[in-house]
Amino acid sequence: MKNTNFEKTKFPVKFLETLDGGTAHVILFSDDKKYVVKWNATSNKRAKEVVNEYVAGNLAMLLSLPVVPFELVYIPADFISNTPKLKSKKHTFNPGCHYACLFIENSIELSELNKSLPSKTDVINHEMLAAMVVFDHWVHNIDRTMSNLLLEKRNNEVFYVHLIDHGKCFPGGYNWSVNTLRTKSNDGLPFRETYHWVFSILNEEDFTPFVEKIINLPNERIFEVIRSIPEEWQVSKEESEALFQYLVKQKNQLPDLVANFIEQYKNNLINKKKEKKLKKKKKK
Repeated sequence: MKNTNFEKTKFPVKFLETLDGGTAHVILFSDDKKYVVKWNATSNKRAKEVVNEYVAGNLAMLLSLPVVPFELVYIPADFISNTPKLKSKKHTFNPGCHYACLFIENSIELSELNKSLPSKTDVINHEMLAAMVVFDHWVHNIDRTMSNLLLEKRNNEVFYVHLIDHGKCFPGGYNWSVNTLRTKSNDGLPFRETYHWVFSILNEEDFTPFVEKIINLPNERIFEVIRSIPEEWQVSKEESEALFQYLVKQKNQLPDLVANFIEQYKNNLINKKKEKKLKKKKKK
């Protein structure tokens, strides 16, 4: 039996804003905190988005990764009907159980620092960057753009990294299926400037402990996460089993996936250094 418990004692109080893309909203809840709400089944094209957020978020918590604190919340029909900005022709916002993560104040996306990226000493939990890379390979997160890494400003002008946006995890992304999990190619993740930056400030050996940590995660814990997906989100028993089998298989492939990542980004870093040297010579 799936766990369908979620926070019904907490209720939405005030709609605050729509985020880029139009499917996530910042809402003030009765605990006087702001949450980013991602809605279940906003469209057929995003059928598994909140499932992915929920599963990836729970797996990340098992590994003590810095995902933004999240929970399941209930949005009643009257709140939606009384909020004009939730009446969209493009997306559907229905009452029910939805995914909500805490809105992090005083934070910026990594993309906002593109011209001057933080150094290793600028990030107080920099060891989590290596963990992020390994985790993304495990869950096949193809969307770790520089907009999907949140930097919270702390004292002394340093940052604390938060991992956000896991809606496009697993082969098939928003619309994974039993078939995509079993048959889609899994040769690695697309090149990302985010990962290039991470590799430029860390060492190769920084990634190894997190590969081992994921491999040693008991399969039973993974199964418990999948089993707890709300029934309301309509993930079938066959889909749940395929997702479980995919994650078990994928974690055993991590050593090779991460080794390939290191080789790719090492070569990219060498090539970029060569390009800089050539540019300097041409200027002379």
